[in-house]
Amino acid sequence: MFQSQNQFNYFNVLSFSDFYKKIHERFVSYISRNEKMHEKALLPYSSGWVSPTHTELAEFKKLVGHSTIELAEMVGMNPKNLRNFFKEKSYINGKRIQYTVWRYWLESFGLAEVNHLKTKRPFLRSSIFSAKSSVFEKPKISELRVLVSRSGSSVSKTSRSLDFSESMLSHYLYSNNVDANLVFPIEHKNWLNFLLHIGISSLTEYSETPKLPNVTLLPLDSGFEPPNPKVLRQFISWTGYTPNELAQEFGVESSKISFYCSNRSARTAEVSLDPKIYSAIDWRCPTYSELRTFINILSIDKYEAAKILKMGKQEIDEILSTRDNDYSKLEPLDLYQSDWFNLLDAQKVIDGAELKSLVDRENRAHHINYSLWRVMLQSFGVLAPLKYEVKEVVVRAPRAS
Repeated sequence: MFQSQNQFNYFNVLSFSDFYKKIHERFVSYISRNEKMHEKALLPYSSGWVSPTHTELAEFKKLVGHSTIELAEMVGMNPKNLRNFFKEKSYINGKRIQYTVWRYWLESFGLAEVNHLKTKRPFLRSSIFSAKSSVFEKPKISELRVLVSRSGSSVSKTSRSLDFSESMLSHYLYSNNVDANLVFPIEHKNWLNFLLHIGISSLTEYSETPKLPNVTLLPLDSGFEPPNPKVLRQFISWTGYTPNELAQEFGVESSKISFYCSNRSARTAEVSLDPKIYSAIDWRCPTYSELRTFINILSIDKYEAAKILKMGKQEIDEILSTRDNDYSKLEPLDLYQSDWFNLLDAQKVIDGAELKSLVDRENRAHHINYSLWRVMLQSFGVLAPLKYEVKEVVVRAPRAS
């Protein structure tokens, strides 16, 4: 396994020892003398980062003295997948190493300083946190939206803690027709209960770094566990950045960040698709669970599917929203075989064999990549970079003139 030092220090500025400064100087020297090396390979993504070539990756690997397996272990990658980035053929075919993987290595080996980002927290009035009736002012819709976002909780859970109608709360939170400066009609005691529930009862707590679970802050080889979607939502809301803004800073698709924040990303389920639902001879109608799985893995528009299956919108909504697989949900649906086969034909599905890998993926949780999570934490000052040892690197003193 790779070795690391000072693995859990909290400080915001990376302090280079003389040894690491020499390593850094050597790497920069290599860049300046090798016309094939982009100086932009050391830049933050948003400052014009250029992905290192397979040759530059090999030079980096030689410089730090770690094997491909060790480098892969640092970021939780499959060594086989990482090895592809070192091949010329892969580079020619357009394969590029992920920015946060590269950046994590650079910061951990002292070859680049942390790209610090400032949080962008919206303004909130102190009066909305007051327990005194004479001082308290009801929150505006804009303030409600900020704090619900910071909670990381669902609308249904938030409505319960506020003792407020879920449908009305959803309207206030997401409707474009609601003026953000309107006052949220909530009773004082219910609002205080909500603030207590989310752990933000003052402006100070609002401004503080969120209390992330300790296991999500550990090095990968020291008991690290990825943040669940709620924790990730709380952290991202605290930064004040949207998924699209984070994508522009860390070189990842905004849709991926949104997916990692969704409960579905961490949801595992024992789902399967019985071959009989594809058979023309011994066909049986799919169950609630099977139809839900089929629609999810193929990303089918649910209302288009409902139209083909001659189902109502409310019925298809219920099928996709519920995760309760009681006895009634395990029974085959009441659908015509011809309608079901029309849906299969529309999706060009013959026997379901081609869906096996998609079903397997549906059964797995998909957590945020370690390097992306760690580099984000470092950029917003929650953690400092780890210090990885550079192996067998000899820094020679300059010759006497």
